Amino acid sequence: MKILVPIDGSKSSKASLKEASSLGEKLQAELIILTVIPETSIFEQYPTNFAYALEVDKANTERAQHILKEAEKDLKDFPNKVETFYTSGNPAAQICKFSDEKEVDLIVMGNRGLGAFSRTLLGSVSNKVINQSRASVLVVKADI
Repeated sequence: MKILVPIDGSKSSKASLKEASSLGEKLQAELIILTVIPETSIFEQYPTNFAYALEVDKANTERAQHILKEAEKDLKDFPNKVETFYTSGNPAAQICKFSDEKEVDLIVMGNRGLGAFSRTLLGSVSNKVINQSRASVLVVKADI
């Protein structure tokens, strides 16, 4: 069994990682940890902003690597296989795409990420994944 755990460093994603670890141990499942770097397409539209876009990309990549290293520390005692990945793009679309590519059985994710403002405008990532994913989704509520 494979469990995908999308994380962003938020309190909610830390709770989902803990829940996935507990569930994965009971089910003898492999954990696949994913973080998605947001798109920087706004910067790329204007050639004069190229240097800024490179800096933003670099900072986002470093943040993704940091988030994954923290997850690896939290899972150091997990008895089964753990893999970590990062990608970039629209978070919900990338989570669903990655889920299909890795043929996961379950996605365990938090109900709230770091972007409260964007959630208001675009709808929550967890809601989009629930509606678009082929795999079952367990949403962990860190705060009610």
